[in-house]
Amino acid sequence: MFNLLREEQKIHPMNATCTDDTVVRFVRGYAREKPDPVKVTGDKYAAMLEWRKQERIDDVILNNPPEWETYNKLYKAFIYGRDKLGRPVCYEQLGKLEPNDLVKFGVDKLEKGHIRYMEELTKLKWHVSREKKSRIYKHVHVIDLDGFGWKHLGSKFRGTIKKIMGIDSSFYPETLQKLFILNSSMTFRALWSIVKPWIHPLTRQRIVMLGYDKAYNLKMLQEYIDIEQIPEYLGGKNKDPMLGICHMKFDDIDYKDDKATWKSESEDPRAIAARAGEEGIKASATENGTKGAATEIATKGEDALAPNKAEGS
Repeated sequence: MFNLLREEQKIHPMNATCTDDTVVRFVRGYAREKPDPVKVTGDKYAAMLEWRKQERIDDVILNNPPEWETYNKLYKAFIYGRDKLGRPVCYEQLGKLEPNDLVKFGVDKLEKGHIRYMEELTKLKWHVSREKKSRIYKHVHVIDLDGFGWKHLGSKFRGTIKKIMGIDSSFYPETLQKLFILNSSMTFRALWSIVKPWIHPLTRQRIVMLGYDKAYNLKMLQEYIDIEQIPEYLGGKNKDPMLGICHMKFDDIDYKDDKATWKSESEDPRAIAARAGEEGIKASATENGTKGAATEIATKGEDALAPNKAEGS
């Protein structure tokens, strides 16, 4: 299936700039779709490539989105630390979101900020994979609901969250290893009954719903994350500042104000394609279509490395 996707889309320019990890995620993410997983996977992958082309997603990692500083103030989302296998850990403080402020800020700018977040996360995983010489394409996610209340149940807020979730579901599938939801109140459980159908069944199996017992929550987090990596406010020992988008820097990008460029030695597929030009993109896409190196990963994948308690997640 991996080779089939590459071959079917060999002339699409975005096929060359997507990493093998991305193709593997689509193969694994839609392997059980009915009635025809091959067709569903092909359609989803093609739609993702076209989205990246039309929205110029390859450039997102090089350009700060509009009003990103305001986005960071309004939307509390952080890539912070690693789990026990080196996967990135993400934190969202949904209880600190002010729905009216988010609506005033605008859904379009929120979406652009979130896409930047996902592109940073994806690129970080690519670098971690190269460091560890092992394919890492999933992350652990922690949602903190402290402060979540009835104001978060309005239709505009729900619609905004649904759009963001739709981006992840359609264009970044099979990225979640485990999701911990902390401080879940009865209010949130009412919202959860609405949100749950939007979430893929396989993803729902990876979700752990926890209450307000801080000591128990910390114990559960430590099954995946060492205490030195858990933020101090959750009982961990990590005192590093929690920063939002556009603060993470990669060593293969040359940063100049809000406009960054690829360094000449970068091995990121997007950098290679940019250097090669249009003809290089087509040649690279054709070459990728014949690759078989990722076939074993596509069938076994990252889950083979997961802790015993993550089996089947």
